[in-house]
Amino acid sequence: MADQAADWSTESNDALSISLVVPDVGRPRSLYNFHPKMTYSIFGEEERIFGYQGLKINLQYNASDMRPNLQVSFNKKFTTVGETEATDVKGILEPLLPKIALEKPSIFDKAISEPMMKDWKPPGELWQTIQIGIETVEVWKGNLADVAVQQLLKRIQILVPLFIEGGVTLDLEEPEWTLERWTVFFYYQRVAEKEDNPYIFMGYSTVYRYFHFQAAAHESGSKKEAKADFTLPIDNISFSSLPCRSRISQFIILPPFQRAGYGSRFYKSIFDFYLAEPETIEITVEDPNYAFDDMRDINDLRRLRTLPDFKAIKINTKITPQPEEAIPNNIVDLPALEEIRKRMKIAPRQFLRVVEMHLLASIPSSVRKADVLDDANPKMREYGLWRLWVKKRLYKHNKDLLSQMDKDERLDKLDEVLEGVVADYVRLLEAYKARVKFDSFEDLAKGKGKGKGKEIEGENGKRRSPSDEDSDSSDGEPLPKRTKV
Repeated sequence: MADQAADWSTESNDALSISLVVPDVGRPRSLYNFHPKMTYSIFGEEERIFGYQGLKINLQYNASDMRPNLQVSFNKKFTTVGETEATDVKGILEPLLPKIALEKPSIFDKAISEPMMKDWKPPGELWQTIQIGIETVEVWKGNLADVAVQQLLKRIQILVPLFIEGGVTLDLEEPEWTLERWTVFFYYQRVAEKEDNPYIFMGYSTVYRYFHFQAAAHESGSKKEAKADFTLPIDNISFSSLPCRSRISQFIILPPFQRAGYGSRFYKSIFDFYLAEPETIEITVEDPNYAFDDMRDINDLRRLRTLPDFKAIKINTKITPQPEEAIPNNIVDLPALEEIRKRMKIAPRQFLRVVEMHLLASIPSSVRKADVLDDANPKMREYGLWRLWVKKRLYKHNKDLLSQMDKDERLDKLDEVLEGVVADYVRLLEAYKARVKFDSFEDLAKGKGKGKGKEIEGENGKRRSPSDEDSDSSDGEPLPKRTKV
């Protein structure tokens, strides 16, 4: 019986094929084919589809306007026995796609071949054109209240559960004043010599305006409690004029364009936009996964290292911490760091991690691997102070959990966590150097000519997901959940 059941069971990740196509004589021509990263939120935890032999699910997209067409084919279908029946594949996918996705292939082929499609452009407005040698990519942005932006998003939202672990699609039935708080960035490759439409979809990102009401300060400099007594929407107030944190919610680069620097350029372009927008106080990220974390760390470090005042930040080796006393606050110039952080609009925790990484880069490997740090050695002294400074941050972020341990256990745990953090920073610094080298080589080659239970943050060499980055200060941040972006 088990063998018979296996005959009718198909791996959903293998069965579902996604393709970007362009019009051609007879039938569309495929530019790229790829499979989803995951399908458990659609077809169940086991990611299997029952009831078919030779099952093929083809979701093809017109490469420019992302008009979808879904086709399901199979060699044999299971005959219903009692309550056991084949999975309704189209019925499951239908709520995740617009109605036009279920039209006949002939209608799809005709629609994408219409002469008017040659003049199609992405919705919204062109934000940035990025020249990579002879290659051109464009970033377009639009407000979710725009019907054209909504239409394109409806077509591609199924990509969220297929490529973002735990990802949730946006509710486009929200009132207009809520939709206005969303900005969508579309990422396109522009191929001028294509006979049909020159745009090829590469990915997209959604950003939410999380409005930021700051507490007013007393004359003494202390902050009084912020109070708000109003109902949204507020009449006669434009949401776009209010101070906010702009939070990257969804970020997708399609598989054919991954691991080639496109994601970094897209992230940089989005960051550039909000860095120049006066209403944005901070640029944050909602529940990033490990891959996004790495890209973000490397790009934030790269951006900050263009600033002379950031590069001037050093460990203050003139101070001498005293045993049994609190770790000094002036190991690093915190006021100077805070001024840079606010100017660059990076969330506190993310900023401190990048600073720690930057400062660690000046410590030789031989010093990091030393069994005992000799205080008479300048670099060993610097490293010892760096370790104390990082431990102070780690303890603050994990105070509730660490305070439940006795002193010796707490110190051992902090040492263990710190070693994981150091190992992760070393890994990221190597990736940073490789990224810089790759970009320099790429520019030259393309003719540009320029060069278990609760965890403690960092226990596995990575920070927990900073869903709480929107805290006004770095004090008292809870251990956040890890979901996915």
